[in-house]
Amino acid sequence: MNETTTELGFPRGELRLILLGFPALGLALAWLLPGAARWATETLPWLPFEGPLTFVAGLDQLWQRALFLAVGVAAGLVVAFIAVAESMKLTLTDDELTVELDDTTHRFARADISAVFPDGKELVVLDRTTRPLVRGEHQAPLAAVAAAFQRHGYPWSKADPHAADFRRWVPHAPELPAEVHVVFAARKEARRRDAKEEARDLTETLGQLGYVVRDHEGQQHWRTVPG
Repeated sequence: MNETTTELGFPRGELRLILLGFPALGLALAWLLPGAARWATETLPWLPFEGPLTFVAGLDQLWQRALFLAVGVAAGLVVAFIAVAESMKLTLTDDELTVELDDTTHRFARADISAVFPDGKELVVLDRTTRPLVRGEHQAPLAAVAAAFQRHGYPWSKADPHAADFRRWVPHAPELPAEVHVVFAARKEARRRDAKEEARDLTETLGQLGYVVRDHEGQQHWRTVPG
């Protein structure tokens, strides 16, 4: 960070914990699994996955154990790097917000942003029409995020300034067109299947139709875009 740019992401301590902790966990599991598999095959012969368990239980040579430990560490590193790569990174200047999320980079002029606020664990950025430009989990402490946006002159809010306009989606309710209900039903099913990319695409479709969506306590809520 310097006087004109602020970067927000994982705190250094948390980042260090992830990059060291996941490989250490992988190492520990790789160390314990052969013994646990040996016990399971000898004591609980009815367990499924007999083939993989027998294979792991048979890793008793020194070179086999060393290779298995290396695989555990490598698996932990892969998980750690995925966790870091998929996290949201923010770069703020007085004129522009840069967001890196899901392997994509977006840049927004401060003049095009009408509100920035936390929604649970997520950070939301709205454009001048009140449509969401960004919605994603932030890793930095909330106080640091709020201070950074305020320091650079962005319209920070402690909560959604349009929260009172949201209504819970009820299938076939008369205030929504039939085609909108179809998209809401598809989005509900996508969320049930944890199909995040599909749910995100359906959220964008609803936005194009003039509706903003938020999820609260397992329910879909909506409001219309002004104008």
